[in-house]
This record gives sequence, structure tokens and C-alpha cells, in this order.
Amino acid sequence: MGQVKVKIDVVNWADMQLSAKGYIPSDKIRRLELDALVDTGAASLNLPVSVIEKLGLIKADERIIRTANGTVTRKVYAGAWVTILGRSHIFGVVELPDDCPPLIGVVVLEELDLVPNPTKETLEPNPAHGGEWTSYAY
Repeated sequence: MGQVKVKIDVVNWADMQLSAKGYIPSDKIRRLELDALVDTGAASLNLPVSVIEKLGLIKADERIIRTANGTVTRKVYAGAWVTILGRSHIFGVVELPDDCPPLIGVVVLEELDLVPNPTKETLEPNPAHGGEWTSYAY
């Protein structure tokens, strides 16, 4: 079994809103396509600081985060519109050091109804839902 990696599109949600209201042109919306690692040990979307800066995300909070190397305080940013395999949702982002890859955690997987297939090293629509994007009311 290997690592599950996938391309993701990350867009600054605030820029999307400003463009929708006519304040900025659509070509000024900050967005990046990234290669991300699916990490079922992570909870949220985690992006390196340099990626967060390029996207211009706004700091919303700081949080104590438990990592494999111990407990650290990390900044949390608001407003990343994320698309993976044609499924999109807005997520908060936890910062990572720049030497770490973007990580997709279980909250993102649950919301987008995607599951890793470690044998094939792919991310796939949840087979339990017949390929249909199904959300839970929670």
C-alpha cells in the first residue's frame, strides 16, 4: 500500500465573493492547483504557509493541534473553496510548515464523500453511495 495523492483546486472564498459583487474581476481571484496527500490521521485541510500567503487567506484563529511530533499552536485561516474530483466545499485551513505537503484530512473527505483506496493509491467517490455525492446531516 502506498500514499494517496490527488490534485486539488483551492480558491480564496473572499475573492470569489468580491468578484461576484463586481468589486474585482474574475481573473483576479486567487487560486492554486496543488498536489495534496490524503492523510486520514489529519482532521482538516492543512496547507503550507507559503500556499496560504499566495492565496491571501485571512487568519481567523489559533488552535492547539496534536501532531505526530507533539502538540503545537497553529494558525487557522478562513475561506478556502476546495474542489476535489469535481466536488467543492468551503473549508477552514490549518497552517503547516513549508516543508510539509498539503494534507487532506477526514473532515474534507467526509464532506466531499470521498474515500482513499490505498491499494490503488487513489481517492474515489464513496462506493457505499453508488458514486452519488451524499452528505450527512450532522
